[in-house]
Amino acid sequence: MSTKTPTTPHRPGYRLIFRPVITLKNGKKLHAASKGLKAWPIWVRDDDK
Repeated sequence: MSTKTPTTPHRPGYRLIFRPVITLKNGKKLHAASKGLKAWPIWVRDDDK
């Protein structure tokens, strides 16, 4: 399994979180394990400021 952090640059005002399951717009759930990953990387807005 891949445990590498994505090589995308840091986005100001956002933070990177990881989730094992994501829900697509059509309602289907996509499990990272089915694609050989531990979790999906997701950029979310950082509201702590």
